[in-house]
Amino acid sequence: MAKVRVQIAPEVEFKMEVEVEGVDPTTRDYDVQQHKTKVYAEFERRLNEAFPEGLLIHSFEFGLDRGWHDELKEE
Repeated sequence: MAKVRVQIAPEVEFKMEVEVEGVDPTTRDYDVQQHKTKVYAEFERRLNEAFPEGLLIHSFEFGLDRGWHDELKEE
């Protein structure tokens, strides 16, 4: 079986849990975004682990997730 290159674009929504000091589920998105460096570093670490061939991120937006997808809920 031959390897092929695939591209996932243009928009993919990722969800992750990350501990950020001073942030809880009631924090405003603006306040969460002040921690962009920490959130992006964790996001990039996880993606690099999943895609060791490399990746390129053109834009990065985030905010508090107000609800997990049903298939990601912990029982």
